[in-house]
Amino acid sequence: MKISAKNAYELILTAVHVDGTLIEPFTAKDIRRIISGWRYTEYFGFLAYNSDYNNSVEDALFIRVGRGIYRLPTGLAFTKTD
Repeated sequence: MKISAKNAYELILTAVHVDGTLIEPFTAKDIRRIISGWRYTEYFGFLAYNSDYNNSVEDALFIRVGRGIYRLPTGLAFTKTD
């Protein structure tokens, strides 16, 4: 079963802020360990499409710090929603 983009983002937030299993900055190769079930290229597309490179800084889920390297925005509050 393929993980949705929303669930993937929640897994990344948990891995960075709660578990500490994902260290910032991270790459598509790093998030492959957290999110399984996607095609190889989808990891790159997910990060790039949801970054400040393609969205405004307020709307971006990730901040691009270099080519293929991303981090979470500062001041991000982790909330679990159902």
